[in-house]
Amino acid sequence: MSIKQSAMTEDFGKLFEAAWIDLPQATVKRLIVGEDHGAVSEAGWKAYDAWIRLANDASNRIYANPTFGAIAGRGMQAGLQVTRVVDAVASAIFGNLWPAIGLPTATDVQALRADVKALREELRTVREQASEAVSDESDEHAYAAARGADSANASAAVIWNGYKPEPRRASTKGGKKSVAL
Repeated sequence: MSIKQSAMTEDFGKLFEAAWIDLPQATVKRLIVGEDHGAVSEAGWKAYDAWIRLANDASNRIYANPTFGAIAGRGMQAGLQVTRVVDAVASAIFGNLWPAIGLPTATDVQALRADVKALREELRTVREQASEAVSDESDEHAYAAARGADSANASAAVIWNGYKPEPRRASTKGGKKSVAL
């Protein structure tokens, strides 16, 4: 026991020395004199090491105490029992409240996500097919294909915003490529 007490006392002494003597002294030397740049770091590490040794020793002593172990065990058991009760009450309340409010259940949300994923895949394949069909035709034919067969319909004219892309220009050799200076 006296060996542990002397080691603990020694660690307190090192912490006090590093935090209250070495660290301020090294900081003043560095600020005023401008030398010994590593002394501040060294003093900080010395204080850190002493603090870690003290914290480690204190936690080892607490966990070795049978009274603390018994109290911690009872606390964990009580916490688990409270968790079970809260889960039961929440499922009883929300099991009846959820449909009454009209909120979707988790299975409904998962089904909706699966439907959205399937729609994304379908849209991706339609875009790929349209881009393959468009790349083979001229710009006018590609534009008409992208608008679809119903583009002459009045409802399609309402949806279409009137934007028609300009045809690609042929690049001029040696010409100016940018307007930036």
